[in-house]
Amino acid sequence: MESPATPHPLSLIEEFINTRGPDADGLSTRQQLQAWLAGRDLAPAGVTVDEAGLTRATSVREGLRALIAENNAPPVDSPRPDDLDPHARSDLAGLVAELPLVLDIGGPAPRLVPRPGLSVVDAALATLVAAVPPAVADGTWTRLKACREPSCRWAFYDHSRNRSRSWCSMGLCGNRAKGRAFYHRNQ
Repeated sequence: MESPATPHPLSLIEEFINTRGPDADGLSTRQQLQAWLAGRDLAPAGVTVDEAGLTRATSVREGLRALIAENNAPPVDSPRPDDLDPHARSDLAGLVAELPLVLDIGGPAPRLVPRPGLSVVDAALATLVAAVPPAVADGTWTRLKACREPSCRWAFYDHSRNRSRSWCSMGLCGNRAKGRAFYHRNQ
């Protein structure tokens, strides 16, 4: 059975975080970031991204990963290192201060939007960050989690009724953790 989709715009945050997986980084070049932003209508096709924009984007991504990791139980004991940057959350706070949002009251409902005059990359990052407060307000933010497997930390949306899902995949990461726990109990 296929799981329901993550609600938009949290799906954009989930996709953004998951551009870095355990084996590859989908935003390791300026061209990859350009394609990702254009592919999600966060920037026009052919936009130019500079190195500073790429650095900010990857820092925002890791800060968002650290934030959603707080929505889940702590990582399990593992011989694999936890690849969360311990400073990512505080780095995100500094970066968000440079991505100002303004209240747009011109549409059908007031909403936060990037301040005019930001670079294309900063406007896209501000758009992603602007999705957090409404998700907190409507209770969906705590359902966006990072896998408890330290070497994974993949973002996923917890559709379970009691919000208790811990793994991106029970068949993969959950089984690994449970197998390690079983092994250590029987040593």
